[in-house]
Amino acid sequence: MWLNCGVYSEPVPNENAVHSLEHGAVWVTYDPATLSSEDVDALRAQLPSTYTILSPYEGLDSPVVLSAWDAQLAVDGVDDERIGEFLASYWRSTTAPEPNALCSGALDAPGKQS
Repeated sequence: MWLNCGVYSEPVPNENAVHSLEHGAVWVTYDPATLSSEDVDALRAQLPSTYTILSPYEGLDSPVVLSAWDAQLAVDGVDDERIGEFLASYWRSTTAPEPNALCSGALDAPGKQS
């Protein structure tokens, strides 16, 4: 089952988030030990309101990692211009196995914010 796209304050199940990538979503993870709440808010403000998942992920090698089907980008901060470039290239990508399949109506993990 895929993970409903949205913003989560707690880690989400990897297998469900990856299933969302199959639908063309972008999963943006951040290391909560390295980003402030202001940084997380700034990151959230850059994301489209649909087909994205934002969640903490402890122990990342970089403060922020963006993942899409068959693509990944690690950046050192929320002001990196490559975040927007990655989203422009991979958000709702038609190269995903199930492009534009639903990104809602399935699993809400704990910590889902409205």
